Amino acid sequence: MNFLDKLLDYYNISLDQYNAIKQDANLADVPSYKVFDNIEKIKDEILSSINNKEKILIYGDYDADGILATSILVKTFKKLNYEVTSYIPSRYLDGYGITSDKVRRAKELGFNLIITVDNGIKAIDAIKTAKELGIKMIITDHHEYSEEITDFLYLHPKKSTLKVSTSGAATAFYLSYALLYEIDPYLLTLAATSILSDAMPLIEENRKLVKLAIKYLNKYHFDQFTLLSNEMSFDESTLNLKVIPKINAVGRIELKKEVNVLVKYFVSEDYKELIKIRDYLNNINEKRKQLTIEACNPIKVDNQEAIVMKLDILSGLSGLIANRLLFQYNVPVCIFSNEVISNTIRGSIRSKNGCNVINFINQNINLFTEQGGHELAAGIVIKEENYELFKEVFIKYAKENKFLPNKDYIEISEEEINFTNYDILQSFAPFGQDFKEPTFILKGIHVDRINKVGKNNEHLSINLNNQSKVIGFNYQFDKINEPIIDLVGKFKLNKYKNNVTLNFALIN
Repeated sequence: MNFLDKLLDYYNISLDQYNAIKQDANLADVPSYKVFDNIEKIKDEILSSINNKEKILIYGDYDADGILATSILVKTFKKLNYEVTSYIPSRYLDGYGITSDKVRRAKELGFNLIITVDNGIKAIDAIKTAKELGIKMIITDHHEYSEEITDFLYLHPKKSTLKVSTSGAATAFYLSYALLYEIDPYLLTLAATSILSDAMPLIEENRKLVKLAIKYLNKYHFDQFTLLSNEMSFDESTLNLKVIPKINAVGRIELKKEVNVLVKYFVSEDYKELIKIRDYLNNINEKRKQLTIEACNPIKVDNQEAIVMKLDILSGLSGLIANRLLFQYNVPVCIFSNEVISNTIRGSIRSKNGCNVINFINQNINLFTEQGGHELAAGIVIKEENYELFKEVFIKYAKENKFLPNKDYIEISEEEINFTNYDILQSFAPFGQDFKEPTFILKGIHVDRINKVGKNNEHLSINLNNQSKVIGFNYQFDKINEPIIDLVGKFKLNKYKNNVTLNFALIN
């Protein structure tokens, strides 16, 4: 079986389907905004508010999806030559989502229309308050909900003919498309970035948006993205590693309302202002990295069934720390911050296939005062007094629901690690949720071929030829107990000055 056939088998697609996947992205791939229920009514409502010169508030969220969704609509109104106000709530001062108190404050400030983005679909009390106060409200959201909303107009992927769920910012993009009667490449790029940041399935319409956005980024080099990434060449990895973490960092560690500067960043056309904000975002991201390292370094965990901890950290860091411990110890993790709000504590759960977080939550629903997420990641709030009980049931659930072994590797030979096959692999890109970049396995590697490199001999290296090698950073050499071993990794380009080589980068 040649390399292409192995990939077709891995993704379970035909040659015809592959030929469709690798086609160049174009505007014809973008669905019409009319796929959404209510969108014509919502468009008319907004245009009526503009004609009546009403005061409009865009109410967002503090993560990348919410920030990008807010930026999309603010930029859309700018293109319509109409000034609106936006607000990104502080994780620490406001919490998540529109509330009755925020609606009352909007009334005091004279707002006639509130448009929520990436939140609001479950905000029944806030919706009722808006109705009582005579404020119009339009909900645009993508989160799960069980209660039908009939009093206000809402836009939601579940009320559309889209084949796959999408992000809050992508939902806002379709509304932008309706209001502008055209697709703006920059706004599409913001939406596509949110699809990656919120780990939406990278298939069907989502895949088309992300692929088109990468094309636009490499064509137009939007300042906001080139400044944040310090790159002129883009793919999904550039966005995932060099852009999205910096968007999320501010909401994670800034205690006041600084997160609102991100909307200014993604809406501004003033290059000097962009550089100033970019420098601030870089500094905050470095601070976020340092705080995460400082929190993780002292942690020592025995090899047990699950990890549950309360740490002296900002709650915005709990998900990052849980994710790091998950991959370090390979057990389910829940990290709580020790800040107590109304006798409750907030935590983040991270898991892998086989240990379904949502099933755990549903089986113990009475433990939670707030909860949300998906199969492998969730945010929760419990009463402080229930911490020990939570720990007991979480560990018990982990014992009964072991991670499934990851056997989904593609076996290749050393000779197949070459630039021709790298190009074939990239023709399947972009990679993401539900369309993962494949992991490969090299079998039967003799240990005596391994070189230890690095200042402290902490890295593994095996030369394959003049253009490629195996590299394992911070490799766990103590795991080697046989003369012949198998190595698992991914194809990664290594660019140094004018020299480009191909690495087989190991996954410990």
